[in-house]
Amino acid sequence: MSAKSLFTLLLLASLFSPVFAFGQAPDLGTAASFTLFTAEGAFTNTGATRATGDIGTDAGDLTGFPAGVVIGQMQVENGASAQAATDVRTAYGDLSAIACGVPTGVSLGGQTLTPNTYCTGAAATLNGVLTLDGNGDPNALFILNIGGALATGNGASVVLINGATVANVYWRVGGRFDLGENSVFRGTILANGAITLLDGATLVGRALSQAGAITLARNTVSIQAATPLPVELTAFSAEQQGQNALLRWATASERNSAYFEVQSSTDGQQFTRLERVAGQGTSTQAHAYTWADHGWARHAAAVVYYRLKQVDADGASTYSPVRSLTSKVLAASQFQVYPNPSQTVLGVQIAASQPGPATLRLTNALGQLLLEKQLVLAAGSNLLDLPEALRLQPGYYHLQLQQGAERQVLALVRQ
Repeated sequence: MSAKSLFTLLLLASLFSPVFAFGQAPDLGTAASFTLFTAEGAFTNTGATRATGDIGTDAGDLTGFPAGVVIGQMQVENGASAQAATDVRTAYGDLSAIACGVPTGVSLGGQTLTPNTYCTGAAATLNGVLTLDGNGDPNALFILNIGGALATGNGASVVLINGATVANVYWRVGGRFDLGENSVFRGTILANGAITLLDGATLVGRALSQAGAITLARNTVSIQAATPLPVELTAFSAEQQGQNALLRWATASERNSAYFEVQSSTDGQQFTRLERVAGQGTSTQAHAYTWADHGWARHAAAVVYYRLKQVDADGASTYSPVRSLTSKVLAASQFQVYPNPSQTVLGVQIAASQPGPATLRLTNALGQLLLEKQLVLAAGSNLLDLPEALRLQPGYYHLQLQQGAERQVLALVRQ
């Protein structure tokens, strides 16, 4: 065989080879127009979700619109959904075939990643901030292959800096995907399980499943941010320090940022202004802020809620996720639930400091009351079962114990 013929054969093989290497984004086909889609599973929304882009399922019911709003098409068990289902399965397979470039730990929070293909080899979590740094290249490609389920903590975020764009970030999730309350996630997710966006979570990109239900709760989802965010908020927290509430927040960059207005509420609905903190104007550097609410018990409420109103130089404004502090707890009592996470009957253990009546309440991520029990506690150890937990769908819940004016709240995860 001549050298020219051999070269031609090698060139043709490279053009038609099915092996994927770093630098190649998957072809989403018709699924590219969807911001949320499952090839097989129910699609359920609760509350005022806003979805920009098509949504749909090829095998299941789609409910909750309205109250949710869709700026796009809803495709359910029709020709468009059938083709999208095929394209999602193909794209998922393409991502699975891409070789691992850099192994990374299963805890993604706190890392800064540069363009590459990353793999975890197992289920992963994201708490805090994951930063994707494009190194000044607007075509920088990030592929993250998660070897199982992916779950984010409440308030977690994926931040893009230095030219990284949502359109060039892809996640292959080998199980279910759970986005925590008030989290902000970016990129296209191709999952092999259920997709759940908890209360107040934001997705900029796509969440597409080849097999699993989709569950939403007062979310904002869009294929692409319409305009660059004027302020990239990477963290916001509230913690008790003695008689004060200390608020901390941080930004990765700011554009025409005039100020932050700190607001508080005693019911999580009506907020009032506490203070104004100057912004950085326009800056590409990270900045950290702190502000203390002195004598926060003056709010005279069991729970105090905080949020930030970020105001631009032109008067436009956006709001941060809400953070809360519990001002009164069962000081000398212990309150536990087991197992947690759980799939079985729940056991509740209460070590009460004093005898008397108490109320146990179970609420979902939206604060809706699911169960209320009246108890009479003895001083010391109290044990009870909650067989009602067997009826709970997988997700996040809160279990609250109240005795008089004092209460304690635990987070509960059902698998």
